[in-house]
Amino acid sequence: MTRFYLLIILFSSLSLAMADIAMTQEFGVITPLSQITGEDHSYGIDFLFFTRLAEGELRLVATKEANVLRAELIGRTLGIASWLAGERTQTYRSLMRIMPDGSLNSIEHESEITKKRWGQWTNRGKIRRFDYERRKITEVRLKEGVVSSSKELDIPGGKHPVDLLTAFYNLRSGVYGPLQRGTRILIPTYSGKGFIDFEVNVLTREEQGRQHDFPDHGLLIQVNVDPEIFDTNSGSLYVWFDDLGVPGRGIVEDMIGLGDVRGYLDKEGT
Repeated sequence: MTRFYLLIILFSSLSLAMADIAMTQEFGVITPLSQITGEDHSYGIDFLFFTRLAEGELRLVATKEANVLRAELIGRTLGIASWLAGERTQTYRSLMRIMPDGSLNSIEHESEITKKRWGQWTNRGKIRRFDYERRKITEVRLKEGVVSSSKELDIPGGKHPVDLLTAFYNLRSGVYGPLQRGTRILIPTYSGKGFIDFEVNVLTREEQGRQHDFPDHGLLIQVNVDPEIFDTNSGSLYVWFDDLGVPGRGIVEDMIGLGDVRGYLDKEGT
């Protein structure tokens, strides 16, 4: 009988906890940066007519330098998809500094696409360095490991641009406010189109319910980015956070040569 009452108490506590999570999502979600740091997730990836023919990694780790974090987002094709896509790997890396107010500033962002074309390996990428004191961004473009162009740009007054990964972790940690259903958030950035904004839309329950690729619980956001970031035609992507705030699923829409690319949490790293 004692065990029976303990089970009742346990299930009641879990029900209350889940109710509390649901209520939190209605009023907005913030995941502390201290909780996010150290995340290391692996994802399965589907595209075209194939399932699990690519893999992804997403991690945020501390570096040896005080108050500096490194984020990585990596996607690579596997099996027959690797042959079709030219053994393609896309890598995004960011160094970011934790500021006294808890926000993250971009230090450097690197993007790279490596693949095989007609039996030859090709590589192209970009490195952007952010200097907020001088109000400058330096961009270096690389092709086959060699600098093909470089330029330095002035950051417009009133703008505080960050790269994609820095924006993602600032968004999750509440720098731009809690992730609240029905809200729209604009995050300043720099891209091939110049100084623009990432547009983030936190879907309402009704809007999320119409997206059949995602569960009806947790939180779903739709983001518009410069199409050049992920080599897409539209620049639209979705990220779904589970009830604990972990990015569990995502779709990058209309990637060139691949169509909609779907990722889903495989396992959590240690």
